[in-house]
Amino acid sequence: MKKFTLFGLIFIFSLNLAAQNVERSPLDPTRWGVVYDIPATKNVRVKPDVPYAGNLKIDIYSPPDAKTSDKLPAIVFLNAIGDRPGDKIKNWEIYKTFPRLVAAHGMVGISMEADGERIQENLRTLFEFLARDGANHGIDGTRLGIYAASANVTQTSRFLLADTSAPNVKAAVLYYGGAPDTSAKLRTDLPVLFILAESDAPRMGQQIATLWQRVMEAKAPWTLMYASRMPHAFDAFEDSDESRRIIQQTIAFWKSHLEAVPQPDWKKSETRAIVAAIYANNPQKSAELLSKYIAENPNDADAQIQYGRMLQQLQRYDEAILTYEKASKIAPNRAEIYSGIARTLLAQNRFDEALPVFEKAIKLDPNQPALYSDIGRDYICKKRFEEAATNISRAIEMGFRSSLLYGLLAYVQMASGKN
Repeated sequence: MKKFTLFGLIFIFSLNLAAQNVERSPLDPTRWGVVYDIPATKNVRVKPDVPYAGNLKIDIYSPPDAKTSDKLPAIVFLNAIGDRPGDKIKNWEIYKTFPRLVAAHGMVGISMEADGERIQENLRTLFEFLARDGANHGIDGTRLGIYAASANVTQTSRFLLADTSAPNVKAAVLYYGGAPDTSAKLRTDLPVLFILAESDAPRMGQQIATLWQRVMEAKAPWTLMYASRMPHAFDAFEDSDESRRIIQQTIAFWKSHLEAVPQPDWKKSETRAIVAAIYANNPQKSAELLSKYIAENPNDADAQIQYGRMLQQLQRYDEAILTYEKASKIAPNRAEIYSGIARTLLAQNRFDEALPVFEKAIKLDPNQPALYSDIGRDYICKKRFEEAATNISRAIEMGFRSSLLYGLLAYVQMASGKN
């Protein structure tokens, strides 16, 4: 038996009504608009049926206070499944009220007609039209966002996500429905907000896990939102503050990526850039920035310590030890200096030299469980298993717990004959 998406069922339902030429029932899902509203929506200006490709047209919703000279960012509410005779998606209430809501928030909303046999061509033509002629309609054709919901997500993702098409699209919102088609490499220049409704989650299962794994592998700028307690098409059917908050966040996502970000009045900070590189776990960039900083600030012990740590991560061990030794002359009682030296020696398999340096660090700061773990590892390398067990147990007692550490403890206990 063929499975239909909600959009497919909506089409069948609405086409039957159109064929019978009967008044639409209150249960017709196409008669329900977005569940979020603000007073300004009443004053939004609408320019209907603007041709963009042959007989295909768009409706343009502009902010109430928009000037003819304005060139505003726009959100395109995509029709990526096509229209049927007597039933145009842009006439569904959700595709009339949501673009109006966007316009009430200072952007332009656009709904569209499409030929179901030429979806990819229609999408390409529309974005080319907006880039070329958008200014004639108060639209900045270089700052476009999209909304694609339910069955529209599949064709939209094929068009937008896997290549460099429509470079004027700067933010994509994908609402519920199936997981996007991500068979090709994901774009890293397109922020995407993907909202998964709770009611859709059970049938998607592994698709979502696979999608998120691909997002992380591609380092693509995606945001995944799990819409708890939300049904499919919640933006039209779920009349609750929970649904409205998701819509608020959606509008904020578009505005964040399409409108200029207010700039601070301070100058860029060299030291903030160093901290950012360190917390980004980028030892190469951190070392480069720290080297320049230390040349001008040689007596900054914290800088020397961080530089030593970065050099150790880059396996520039001799330089790391020399840097730590410079730090020790500036701040001789800093435990992290000696733990850094000891860890560098340990990385060089200089176990006999590392142990007394670890012990010096412990004397300066006995409340560092990681040090006991490192001392335990040193003892393991020296095959002194009882001492290793004592120190690893101490680290665990102090809250430094991991499956690896428990495995090491089991190993050294067995090796030392203590179970």
